[in-house]
Amino acid sequence: MRRLLFYVRLWKGYMRIGFLILTQYPADTVIWIISMLLREASGFLGVVTIAAVAGGLGNWSIYEICLMFSLCAIVEAIGQAFFDNAWGIGHQVRMGRLDVMLVRPASPFIQLLGECFHFQALISMMVYVGLLVFSVLKMNLHVSGGMLLFLAEFLVCGTMINSGLYVIFNSLNFWLVQGNDIAVFVQTCREFAKYPLSVFPLLFRQFFTFVLPFGFVGYYPAAYLAGKMGASIVWQMPMAALCVGGIAFTMWHLGVGSYNSTGT
Repeated sequence: MRRLLFYVRLWKGYMRIGFLILTQYPADTVIWIISMLLREASGFLGVVTIAAVAGGLGNWSIYEICLMFSLCAIVEAIGQAFFDNAWGIGHQVRMGRLDVMLVRPASPFIQLLGECFHFQALISMMVYVGLLVFSVLKMNLHVSGGMLLFLAEFLVCGTMINSGLYVIFNSLNFWLVQGNDIAVFVQTCREFAKYPLSVFPLLFRQFFTFVLPFGFVGYYPAAYLAGKMGASIVWQMPMAALCVGGIAFTMWHLGVGSYNSTGT
């Protein structure tokens, strides 16, 4: 219990530093928010334009696509706000900065994540929440306690899957000189999560379900809310999150165990 309280206080301290950085550089904060919104907006406009020209994607309407996109974007924003420093693993390894974390009386992984918070992402997330509400209203979905519980489950599991995949592939930097390139490729594959997987061949659907399960951060939850699939997603999503989380945990600890510093 004392250990848990220690990490709670440590995390609060890291968050306070992150908030101070946010307020200390307001121009940088505004630029970061605008760039993130433009990046997501470009992808969103591409999906919507294709759907509008084609009269939808498969049996997915424009509003159902908006719902799927908003779910995917919300999870990504949460990851960028609290877990984005997974992308710093390569830098920490190559610069030997992990040495400092290993001699401190706290988990190196918590220290890694605590070094970088992007609270700007939470501000931009409000736009995606607005798109989610808009989609729900346009689809005339009944907002119930069960839906809210499912959305809460999705936020936890979707974040674990999304950020966990980034941890897995960024952990390759412990063994590869430039493992970031693979992680960037995986992030690029995330763009497929903004499209209904049902319009792709079976091989693609299986790949984004069992290999890179980005389908669980957009397509499957949206399909469930839209009434296009059964309640099996309620237990499939936590199973996928636990699998990704377990692999991420293993990859990180194997990497730390094989870490030999830079020799400087």
